[in-house]
Amino acid sequence: MTNLSNLPNEILIAILEILATVDLQSLIASQFASRRFHALIQDVIYNIQNKYAVRCEGHDSEEMRIHPLWKTKFKGLFNTADCFTATEKKRFAYLTLNGDYTLPFRRLPWAESLSQRAAYTRPEASWRNLSLTFGQAPITHLDVVKSYSAPEGDSVDYYQVDLEPSGLTMGLFFDILLCDKATYGLETGSWELILGRRLRSYDILSEYECFISDDRDLVDFGKEAPQAAVLYVRGGPVSRGFGPESRDSWVVSGSAKKRLLPWQGPIQNFIFTGYYD
Repeated sequence: MTNLSNLPNEILIAILEILATVDLQSLIASQFASRRFHALIQDVIYNIQNKYAVRCEGHDSEEMRIHPLWKTKFKGLFNTADCFTATEKKRFAYLTLNGDYTLPFRRLPWAESLSQRAAYTRPEASWRNLSLTFGQAPITHLDVVKSYSAPEGDSVDYYQVDLEPSGLTMGLFFDILLCDKATYGLETGSWELILGRRLRSYDILSEYECFISDDRDLVDFGKEAPQAAVLYVRGGPVSRGFGPESRDSWVVSGSAKKRLLPWQGPIQNFIFTGYYD
């Protein structure tokens, strides 16, 4: 009886490419079947990601979506509102972390089990090198927009993530969220990854002192922002304190800090020359 291991590489690769589109988790798990399978699956993953690495003309960035596997395994990291339970959503008028910024991580479906957590968080874990939008055009431009609200006034900050041409990987996104430069640490209230958005003007952001995702003067979206996304982080003073236990053993990624760059777009200098009649 013929089994998969008896098939030539060309046919196996074709089968594995189909598996990648219907069940990415099974594809990743199949790497451990043998050295041959590991090598072939690495080729399949590379081919799929490389296929979409080049921007396609007419690509509508609004059609981009986070891969379903990531939305299941990393629920709450793309929008912190998703980490709250149904009971909490009914009880709280405003879904804020209120400074407990590791809550979305602690509530990941694999975080409670120490063995699963160790498997997922090891540096060589397979998911780390996979595209956030696996099987589609990758995110090649990521803005981090931070908005802080306090009684004495509001402020904003901005970073552009230095991405490889292959785009944003799940691992880099994970590290950015654990980087204190990208959040407000204990004063983080929420964050959300908004696909199909790109900051148009840093000057207008500074003038507004807040981020409005559908403001045409401030943000490009749709076909004007191909393969782009905005990580919108909100923060402010917290009403309660958190001890070391709230941070658990989640650590800040030092390497991610180096990937956060200042505004790279055009500078608009508005010079006031006098009053209009």
